[in-house]
Amino acid sequence: MKIFLLNPPTKDDKKFIREGRCTQEQGVWATLWPPISLVTIGAVLEKDGHEVKVVDCAAQGVSWEELKQLIEKFLPHVVIWSTGTPSIQGDLELASFIKKCNGKIYTAVFGTHVTVLDKQCMEAFPEIDFIIRNEPELTVGELINVLQGKKDIKNVAGLTFRNNEGEIVANPKRPFIEDLDGLPLPAWHLIDLDCYRLPLKGKRYLMISPLRGCPFNCSFCTCQTYYGKRLRKRSVESVLKEIEYDMDRFGIRNFFFWAETFVVDKEYIRELCSAILERGINISWTSNSRVDTVDGPLLKLMAKAGCWMISYGVESGSQKVLDEANKGIKVEQAYEAVRYAKDAGIKTVGHFILGLPGETEGTMKHTIEYAKQLELDLAQFYCAVPFPGSRLYDRALNEGWIKNSGFDHFKQDSAFMELPTVSSQVVNNYRNLAYRKFYFSLSRGFRTLKLINWKDVKKLLRSARDFWGWLSK
Repeated sequence: MKIFLLNPPTKDDKKFIREGRCTQEQGVWATLWPPISLVTIGAVLEKDGHEVKVVDCAAQGVSWEELKQLIEKFLPHVVIWSTGTPSIQGDLELASFIKKCNGKIYTAVFGTHVTVLDKQCMEAFPEIDFIIRNEPELTVGELINVLQGKKDIKNVAGLTFRNNEGEIVANPKRPFIEDLDGLPLPAWHLIDLDCYRLPLKGKRYLMISPLRGCPFNCSFCTCQTYYGKRLRKRSVESVLKEIEYDMDRFGIRNFFFWAETFVVDKEYIRELCSAILERGINISWTSNSRVDTVDGPLLKLMAKAGCWMISYGVESGSQKVLDEANKGIKVEQAYEAVRYAKDAGIKTVGHFILGLPGETEGTMKHTIEYAKQLELDLAQFYCAVPFPGSRLYDRALNEGWIKNSGFDHFKQDSAFMELPTVSSQVVNNYRNLAYRKFYFSLSRGFRTLKLINWKDVKKLLRSARDFWGWLSK
């Protein structure tokens, strides 16, 4: 069959990342991620002998009219696309757009939002034929077998669909993939890799997913909706094979090791880094971690193996707010984690969330000062969003914190929850203040400038203009 895989456009031409729990608009200093779920699905389908086309409308700048032309030219049997909560209305309206192009095309979507609210989404958008719940690769492969008459749809776990009577049926949940080594390597040849470059440095990069699942229980996160709670790891040899393949075929030497939390199993990370060094693989990479899962020797080993930047989910400088969010860390541990990275020569990014339950003006002021004291190289400040699939969503509904129910408000750059302790407007004001306080200093500016690839002057000037203009609002 001919299958079209999409990261769809938006009506306002904004560029969205739709990857697992990360469903957000591209921001200043940010980069668009290579669509690893789409190309892994593509690899599964190509292995089964299907003809696959992948279009990342956000990265490639594909408009609605151009998308229509691509569909009419390719004439796919099935169109499958990723979705995200902030863009969900337009994402699901795409089904009607596709049916108008060709009413015989089957439509299918995946993502955390549609996994949780599958029946509601299908009821509201009758042009959607299938919803693929949780991690999508194996379910997509079996769905295509159904459409070819090779499998009974009742036997496809993880699929929501309409039966012959028009009733919406949700098949049992699919068990998460145990043998991650059994998945084919992502089919990066299906997209233009020049569209994906590291922020500030401007170098081409790819994502590698060494493990899936998260054993932690943060109330605001949806990661377990997509990849589950139990940690599942690929073999180190499988990861090395993918790195070497990407280097040889695509000339890529910069990677983002993508995981819900990359540093969870320290022994696994030690084994992976030691193998990179023993194999003489010369790469540069970034990853993420909690502040309570790293130590000095491990970070020094990671640095030797090519890690140059690590992102920490710090979230808040208030222990009370952290505890209410079930983060499971202590405020003091962030100081240690940043110091360990600095001693290893690894740059650090801190991620903070303002407006979580229990937040007050006092705790936000403290978090801003805390962020400044941590000696981070970069910081991102978000507003708390109760995404469907998180326990925060259920609590926000029960407590009446969501006054505007439109999902287009579920964006991390603007608060909308009305907490009993602080209003959304006050949270937004403090988020803007946080950026000004953090970046408006000579020492901080110097640290940022050291990260920049000055060969890409045009991009630098454009980013700087947008960034400082935004801060000055």
